[in-house]
Amino acid sequence: MKPLLIIGAGNFPPEVEELARLNGYDTFAFLDDNPEARCQPVIGGLASVSSHVGEYPDAIVAFGNNQRRLEMTKALIDAGYNVPALMHPTSFTSPDAKIGAGCIIRAHCVVSRYVKLGMSCILNVGALIDHDVEIGEGSHILMGAVVRNMVKLPALSRVESNQVVE
Repeated sequence: MKPLLIIGAGNFPPEVEELARLNGYDTFAFLDDNPEARCQPVIGGLASVSSHVGEYPDAIVAFGNNQRRLEMTKALIDAGYNVPALMHPTSFTSPDAKIGAGCIIRAHCVVSRYVKLGMSCILNVGALIDHDVEIGEGSHILMGAVVRNMVKLPALSRVESNQVVE
């Protein structure tokens, strides 16, 4: 059994649960302030995050809001959780890339050589990240976006779908 606690139980968490399943996790629980949220089982509210580390040593945040995702990822680390990066099996990540804790790399993404992804970034479906790019923590690169070589994006950046950043 490989359990994972997912923070958030709304619209994005089902995608994260599927991705986690593809990364070998097989048991899931959710924390959300809405006990009747879309994903179940919701085993507590967000304030209870520190009380589940014994049962769920691994946890990840599934919020779309960059600031809240980054803050909660830091809270998980402070509470003693292992915060994995999850990568879809159809994505490619160079072995020379540095991927921060809590990153979510969805289907068909490419992360090239010497890329640095700060903690808690989301690369959505089909994002292309060229060589030597630095993406600050808590950023979200949406579907089909391209970040060209040598670009440095600050923390909490948002690159829209199909946008090219040079």
